[in-house]
Parts: sequence; structure tokens; C-alpha cells
Amino acid sequence: MVNDLTIEERLAHAQLMVTVASVDGELVKEELIMIESIMGKSMLHPEMRVDVRNTLNHPVEVEKCMEILSDIGQKLALRDAVLVSACDGDYDKKEIRIIKKIAKFTGIDNDSLSEIYQWVEDYWRLYNRSNDFIG
Repeated sequence: MVNDLTIEERLAHAQLMVTVASVDGELVKEELIMIESIMGKSMLHPEMRVDVRNTLNHPVEVEKCMEILSDIGQKLALRDAVLVSACDGDYDKKEIRIIKKIAKFTGIDNDSLSEIYQWVEDYWRLYNRSNDFIG
């Protein structure tokens, strides 16, 4: 669904994922892989991907990104922020704070946010089960 957003929204979405991933001061391989995956499914032009990568050292403010995103874009950003935060196996306190900030901006309540966290946990569990048949 991210690729249904406008090009400006897709760029803001990717920049926001960089902000989320870098908020704890440490970008790990899994987070970078997830961001690259998001940029791929967003069909961002290669030059725009370079622009996003350049924000790794100077992340864009959450509010700036959220103001560009439509309602559905904000909700997709919230979902993907939880995915990016979870992909290294741990939620840092700073990541949780930024996710709550995004949720507040979107008007998502704590119960719905808990459902997103649960969905992400279920997603990763199911994804990791693929190791059973891959080897």
C-alpha cells in the first residue's frame, strides 16, 4: 500500500523510517535492510534513495514527515515504524517514545497500538518459521 502514496509521501515515509531506526543512536544491519526494502516497495527513484540514505547522519524531524503524510500514510508509517524498530530483536526506549509520538500524531489509541505491536510480533514469528523449511 505504500506504493499507492504520492511520491512526496513515499519519500517522507522512508525518511521517517530512517528517523525511527536512528533514534537510539545505533543503526544495525537489520534496520538498514528493512529501510532498503521499504524504499524498494515504495518504488522510489534511485536518486531519491540516495537522498534518504543521506539522512542517516541527519534524520528528518518526525513532525515534518508526518505533516506530509495523508491519514493512510501516517497509519502505514506507524505500522512500519514498529516493524523497523522490531527487526533488530529489541525495542529501545527511544524507539518506543518515537512510535508513541507517531501514534499520537495519527490519533491511534493505546489499544490499537498494542494490536500493531502484536501483529508485528506475529509477523516476525511467522517469518522466522521459514527457517524450518529453508534450513
